[in-house]
Amino acid sequence: MAIRIWIDALTPKQALFAKAMVERAPAKFEIQVTSRNYSELNRLVARLGLKFVSLGKHGGGDLVSKLKASVAREQELISFATGFDYSFSFISPEAARVSFGLGIPHFICSDSPHAIAPCRLAVPLSRLLFSPFPISKKRWTQYGLKNSQILKYHALDPWVWLSESKLHPSPRVKGRVLIRLEEWFASYFKQGHGISSSLEKLISGIEKIGDFEVALIPRYDEQREWARREFSNRARIAEDAIDGIAEIAQSDLLIGGGATMTQEAALMGVPNISYFPSARLDVFEDYYFPKKLSVEATNSSTLLKTTFAILKNIDREKSRFIDAAKRETSTFEDPVKFIFANLPEL
Repeated sequence: MAIRIWIDALTPKQALFAKAMVERAPAKFEIQVTSRNYSELNRLVARLGLKFVSLGKHGGGDLVSKLKASVAREQELISFATGFDYSFSFISPEAARVSFGLGIPHFICSDSPHAIAPCRLAVPLSRLLFSPFPISKKRWTQYGLKNSQILKYHALDPWVWLSESKLHPSPRVKGRVLIRLEEWFASYFKQGHGISSSLEKLISGIEKIGDFEVALIPRYDEQREWARREFSNRARIAEDAIDGIAEIAQSDLLIGGGATMTQEAALMGVPNISYFPSARLDVFEDYYFPKKLSVEATNSSTLLKTTFAILKNIDREKSRFIDAAKRETSTFEDPVKFIFANLPEL
């Protein structure tokens, strides 16, 4: 009899991970994916061809709206979840709570102990937590788990979908700088501490350096509308869900206001800058920065200075980043295979 697993995927990154799990699961597992109504996620899931059930919606940036959306989503998930043997999420408070209430063992895979609010709600209710190897177990035991409940794989999360990609940095025809805007609505985001507040100076400086196209990748419809109003005559603004890996492969530099696309660029060998002053990102502090796979910018002044320095020496920088990525990823394992191999027997 098949082991029925429910996976709750709430962000574009989680959808990519969930798709890999569906496609690479051993035959004995039967998987159903749930998601929620969220513009960027809806577009990506449709492009990926991932079969899923949409339940609930994104709560936006307001605390009251977040809470109402979460409670309403739990109500919808209760009826759906009955009958599954296991549940799996990437820190979903709703999936963890509903699974706990229904007696379904819940498992988490995450590289984000910095996401304090969802971690406090979901991590203590998980049976096991799977995490990339650079993250200290102490970062997870603070939420109530034992060391024995934390299993670490020798890879970083984007390797799940990058390992099967044939895309590599492309030869440069016209220069391109890709800018991934920050997560305005994340619980840990501090207003005024993101790329958006430095974007005018950033684009002006890039224009002075050379013939670089600037491409902005928003996260939300509200962010997209703001970017159009402010920069539509000076930058290309992504109108829909994009093929992020292809965009990165065709770029000279990625400036990331979050984690996923910056990690993808780092593992692909594309020069990248991480600008995330709202929180400490473990995988960057403990791996990408020390291994010279990514460059840290801690404030607006450093962001501008670092961006201009890389672009002025872009050919040398691209060679350096490619060499570093090849060196580090040569020993990576498949996190999906690791996870399925370590799920307990029924």
